[in-house]
Amino acid sequence: MRKKERHRLITRLLSENNIQKQEDFVSLLEERGVMVTQATISRDIKELKLIKVPFEGGYRYSLPAETAEDIGEKLAKLLKDAFVSVDQMDKMVILKTLPGNAAAINNLIDRRFKGQLFASLNDDDSVLMIAKTKEAAEALKTELQELI
Repeated sequence: MRKKERHRLITRLLSENNIQKQEDFVSLLEERGVMVTQATISRDIKELKLIKVPFEGGYRYSLPAETAEDIGEKLAKLLKDAFVSVDQMDKMVILKTLPGNAAAINNLIDRRFKGQLFASLNDDDSVLMIAKTKEAAEALKTELQELI
């Protein structure tokens, strides 16, 4: 398994389990057929910048909290590299990207604009955002244009 895939799996394990020790990561990964050493997990923890947070008289691993500023910066950087066009119709906004970028952009848009969005969908090169109101869609389109 590649490092990127293992990191995704570790992130998912964190959301499904209360992992308190590096050995817990090793065991959970082995249950899924991924053989790793404690040293590998230690490096993964550093690379993912995992933190320990209080939990039931002890501590558990957690992903670091991202601020809206961090998400906005990532979104702006990705849009500058992959933006093709943006358009709006009623409550819907469609964002066209270079192929292969829509999923990452959609993930950031979901996190950045969760209060304004009813839903969002993506394929390989476009993100369809359905806003809660027409005004929210207009604001969303404007803010996306400003990020570019």
